[in-house]
Amino acid sequence: MNLVNYSLKNRVTVLFFMFILIVGGVLAYTKMGKLEDPTFTIKTAMVVTAYPGASAHEVDQQVTRVVERAIQAAEEVESIKSLSRPGQSIIWVNIYEYNRTDKIQQLWDILRRRVGEVQGKLPPQAGPPIVMDDYSDVFGIFLALTGEGFSYAELKDYAEFMKRELVLVKDVKRINLVGERTEVINVGISRAKCSGAGISPVSIVKTLSSQNRMLASGAVNCGDARVRISETGSFEGPKDIENLIISSPGGAQIRLDELARVSRAYLDPPEPFIRFNGKPAIGLAISAANGANVVEMGLAVENRIEQMSARLPVGLEVHEVYFQSKFVKRAINAFLTNLGESVGIVLAVLLITMGIRSGLIISANLILSILATLVVMFAWGIDLQRVSLAALILVMGMIVDNAIVVVDGALTGIKKGEEKEKSISGIARQTALPLLGSTVIAALAFIPIYLAPINTGEYCASLFQVVAIALMASWVLAMTQTPVFGYYLLKVKPGKKTITDEKSLFHCLYKTLLRATLRHRLLTLLVMLVFLASGFAGLNLVSKIFFADSDKPQFFIDYRLPQGSRIQALSRDLAKAEKYISGLKEVKNHTACLGQSAPRFAAAITPEPHDPAYGQIVVSVHDYRKIDELAQNLEKWFAQNLPRGELHITKYISGPKSDYRVEARFTGPDPKVLRDLAEKTKHIMKKSGLAKNITDDWKQRILVLKANYSQQKGPQARVERKDLTNTLLSLTDGLTVTSFRENDKLIPIKVRLGDANLEKLAFSPVWGSQGRATTMGQVTNRQSLSWEDPIVRRYNRRRVIRAQCDPVEGVTSNGLLEQIQGKIEALPLPEGYHLEWEGEKELSDKGNKGVGTYLPLSLILMLVILVMLFNGVRQPLIIALVVPLATVGMAAGLLITGEPFGFLAMLGAYSLIGMLIKNAVVLLDQIKIETQAGKPALRAVIDSSVGRMRPVLMASITTILGMIPLLTDAMFSSMAVTIMFGLAFATILTLIVVPVLYTLFFGIKTKAA
Repeated sequence: MNLVNYSLKNRVTVLFFMFILIVGGVLAYTKMGKLEDPTFTIKTAMVVTAYPGASAHEVDQQVTRVVERAIQAAEEVESIKSLSRPGQSIIWVNIYEYNRTDKIQQLWDILRRRVGEVQGKLPPQAGPPIVMDDYSDVFGIFLALTGEGFSYAELKDYAEFMKRELVLVKDVKRINLVGERTEVINVGISRAKCSGAGISPVSIVKTLSSQNRMLASGAVNCGDARVRISETGSFEGPKDIENLIISSPGGAQIRLDELARVSRAYLDPPEPFIRFNGKPAIGLAISAANGANVVEMGLAVENRIEQMSARLPVGLEVHEVYFQSKFVKRAINAFLTNLGESVGIVLAVLLITMGIRSGLIISANLILSILATLVVMFAWGIDLQRVSLAALILVMGMIVDNAIVVVDGALTGIKKGEEKEKSISGIARQTALPLLGSTVIAALAFIPIYLAPINTGEYCASLFQVVAIALMASWVLAMTQTPVFGYYLLKVKPGKKTITDEKSLFHCLYKTLLRATLRHRLLTLLVMLVFLASGFAGLNLVSKIFFADSDKPQFFIDYRLPQGSRIQALSRDLAKAEKYISGLKEVKNHTACLGQSAPRFAAAITPEPHDPAYGQIVVSVHDYRKIDELAQNLEKWFAQNLPRGELHITKYISGPKSDYRVEARFTGPDPKVLRDLAEKTKHIMKKSGLAKNITDDWKQRILVLKANYSQQKGPQARVERKDLTNTLLSLTDGLTVTSFRENDKLIPIKVRLGDANLEKLAFSPVWGSQGRATTMGQVTNRQSLSWEDPIVRRYNRRRVIRAQCDPVEGVTSNGLLEQIQGKIEALPLPEGYHLEWEGEKELSDKGNKGVGTYLPLSLILMLVILVMLFNGVRQPLIIALVVPLATVGMAAGLLITGEPFGFLAMLGAYSLIGMLIKNAVVLLDQIKIETQAGKPALRAVIDSSVGRMRPVLMASITTILGMIPLLTDAMFSSMAVTIMFGLAFATILTLIVVPVLYTLFFGIKTKAA
């Protein structure tokens, strides 16, 4: 091609551009973003609507269903999940995963308009619905602030100070405080003292409310000026509240502190709070701006905290629960080590097998290809992260394929006596199109994942991008740098034998084997069929997963008490667990979140809604390999010491994560029938002996006390329904009447009439708006205890319940599902009820379907290129028959190493298609060239196979050995095993099967072989 001739004639220009490439590659590496995992948008928003006083079923019917109808009409909505509980509706809106980041905000704006239009259809006391499109934000830094001897209020003040300072750091987007407790002013009214003074608690409530309002006082004229009048009689402290004068109906006046006890405390029942290593703490969750360099932001945050530490009092400590930048640095360093090892391995192989001069030429091609890839990655905005670095390692051996073919061909020509420049330019021009075609085909093998309309496609997009960039860069350099370097370095001493000699022992052994297989073609093909059948049979024996566990040294303990439990009971239980965990030598630190889960500080985390019966402990360990052993130990401890709670221990995984690994989803109208189906399913799960953590997502029913206000008795006693609810609030959680303003804080003032007694509630006094008192029993028809559902869930507007479990140790979710799926699907379903599978099965099916969507396109494009390369269909057909041979090695490798076949192993299988096609193209193209040169057909097949044996083997060996560093990576080990074993077996078989099939398809007689 002209590119080759130009390069050889303008060698200085080529060398200059190589220098520019080296400088550009180094600069690109220093400037490009560095992340632990690829950035991708979680395409979920949350819509929250309050409906105070309503039961879960009332919220479901009157709020959730109405809002869901409006959401369904919004654009690009894929699914809707909702949770209705007393007083609140929560709806999760998932948009189609094929929508990329740049379109997301527009879709949330449309959703917000749709939801806003529904307010008029809701009950007057409900709403407004709030669209939380920041629900998907990832807080890459989670800190805990503790202080021995400091109150929560003091901790909060210092946390607010840190928030104000840290939000100014470059690339910090948002900071949320986690676990802050709300201060309140409690006014505990003595009913006995009020009765003795003839003052109704209603009078106290009215006085508190009216005396603390912020009101405008106007302005007075003063000449040509207007002077604003500021009336400053509002409460300035609890003492002002105590000194408030209350008037009795008879005209007597008395101070509030003679009737009530005023105290400053924290909200009771408590709001969610956190502890770090058992100490009270307040968390700071910090998210990064879009496109931020996480490592640089993390360093800036660390520096700012260090600067602030001088301004913080002694005793206050800032602890790291999760610091993404440090995880990123660790992951990047580990991957760069792997990358360096991979480069070193490939270079060593090249230098040993190709000789010093040839090895240096090909090694230069490898290094320059990597540098060129870094330049394009930087220009394209591709960060260095787990997937892009893995792609560089994956493509390492494939990069050198083109240069190997050119150098090997040039050496062969020179040994035959050709002039060096002519030999180099001749082989480069001769192989340029076939190598370009096979390079494009190798890249096309990865395009299904890039185009996949799912989150996994967005997560793994850089896999295709980096592979395509690197392969195309290697081809360009093979047509430019390799000829130029070959001109200067290639040299063969007359009479010296090398491994390229066709009379070498290696070549002679292969030629002997090839002749034997050609003479016995049918027997050879029969043996290959047996191998192929064994490969497919072996794959059926390989365990199946979706994504492998991650290597992050951290895991989660979810703990639930029965629904309706108090958060104080949860706190006591988790305090015991925290004390035990603190004594484990494998544990670095632990953070307990009570009444809530930790914020989303990693993309794989799904935050739990607030629930006083739920808590989570985030446990950091020194070595991630100890997590499984620790989890088993903790499961036994919880079973023995905290048996009433429901335990669920989870780890990070290297991809999308489900709540439980196996989930059966039942939909239908009747909650009772749904619960019954879930119970039967849980029984099957338990009976299998392979499941643990068996539960459902409606949880236990709870007791509710129903006080039925009488529309006849109430008005007669001059007690309105609002008076009854206000009295009940003041007897239980406290009635908020106003707020105390302190600087920038609003502290609620709550009136309390003592603690309600469940048995004597009917005799509790109720005051009407006019101050007259009566008993609760006189304004209600009855009071009764009953059971109700604390949670009602919906999926795509149908009521839904999920029966959930995890497999026991040593069993995969796929293995568990195989045992129970048939029995669960055999359960009789009433009309209108449906069963679907969620969990890892749904994620896996969705992922495989998403990748498979564009697999036909990829295969068609490959076929088109092959037909254009050979101007025929027989050669492409031969290649198509050879590719399945990779299953032999894949099955053997996965079974030998014990690696499961998951999503990334499937990607490895796809990549094998491109690699094997490339090898076959190199071989078939040489047969075509030698046949067109006039050689007898059989001799052309044998000579071409022997002549191209080394490039084919070298291309495979460098790829296989270059993958070795990925064997130790928890995420990519299965992909590495798939490629290494699959390519090794398939390459050997290809060198036999391609010549055999060629002679059959082209009618070449082989008896003379």
